[in-house]
Amino acid sequence: MNKKRSYHLVIGSGTYFDGVVNDVLQKKTTKSFMDLVKESDANRNAHSCKKIEAQNVIVKNNHYHGIVEAAHDRLGPLIEELTSEDATIMVHNPPKVLMDYINEKNERSLINLTIHREKYSIEKNSKMFSYRISKIEELIIGQSEAIQEISKSLWYLTNTNRTNPYVIMLYGNSSLGKTELVREVAKHFYDGKVLEKHLSMFKNPIYSDYFFGESPNRRSLGYDLLERESNLIFFDELDKCPEHFYSAFYTLFDNAMFKDATYDVDVSGIVIVLTSNYHTKSEMMKQLGLPIFYRIDKFIHFKDFDSDTIHSLVVKEIHERRDDYCKKYTEEQMYALISPNISVVGENARTIKYKIQEEIENIMFEDVSGINSKSLI
Repeated sequence: MNKKRSYHLVIGSGTYFDGVVNDVLQKKTTKSFMDLVKESDANRNAHSCKKIEAQNVIVKNNHYHGIVEAAHDRLGPLIEELTSEDATIMVHNPPKVLMDYINEKNERSLINLTIHREKYSIEKNSKMFSYRISKIEELIIGQSEAIQEISKSLWYLTNTNRTNPYVIMLYGNSSLGKTELVREVAKHFYDGKVLEKHLSMFKNPIYSDYFFGESPNRRSLGYDLLERESNLIFFDELDKCPEHFYSAFYTLFDNAMFKDATYDVDVSGIVIVLTSNYHTKSEMMKQLGLPIFYRIDKFIHFKDFDSDTIHSLVVKEIHERRDDYCKKYTEEQMYALISPNISVVGENARTIKYKIQEEIENIMFEDVSGINSKSLI
């Protein structure tokens, strides 16, 4: 009977991969693919004829980054050169070139192939839905309309099995709670797990490698999507992202399969939340362009804080910072100190935190500077 290599392709996060490895190999002695490559290089440099035939091999997704770009086309043959004929090979999120090689071997019945895919879902316990939304409302102050709108989307996603991505845009001025809302949704509906990318960081054209996966030995969007631990994807500040990267989003927003130059990724059922500082839909349509605008399923506006919301946020922040000043002042006294510096309009979470921080620093500095305290009358 001919010996065959047994390939286990594991599609999912690093945690999922480790779990499958433990289940399949049952604590057997394993070899890292990168260690085998280094050992092979050392043998070649020493002109040694010693043959490497590993029995249980782990090929992690970050190992592909340790291989020079020119060698990626022969990843499959390289793995076979370093393993025995009946080896068990655990492969994590293979790039296209390796996936094609393994599939071709399998079609010719030259290997045994098992594919393990991580499953993702939104929390679907409808009886707990209202409770989860109420917990979000406790933390996101002054945005009841926005919370109501995202609640409708979450209820829809909880009660359907959507295949294509669902794209939500949160828009409005900065520091009104958009990012905090996404993180609370992750906490209550996705077990606290979210793939988060800050698009304001991708200013330079060299980041095209990240969006389009043109360099197989570098991290890319496709790589990160394969590594995700949930189906919640958060792209912060889309308005700060250069326009020449938008074409990567066309495919991601439209299809259940995301493809770049290196990876094919199943993104069935993902929820993509975008944020921006646009003020209106018409401004968004003009700045983003119609191809992106019409690929967004829902737009949720975050309104500027009114005076009641500003007051609530000031009281909340003073309460949360009480350990910093409680030896000298009560919360009521702190409010009396700070309130003259807070406007009734135009404030946001960041400006409120800044002004309270400044006052706390002034109070603490009084102890060493001999500065007289402000009157609390």
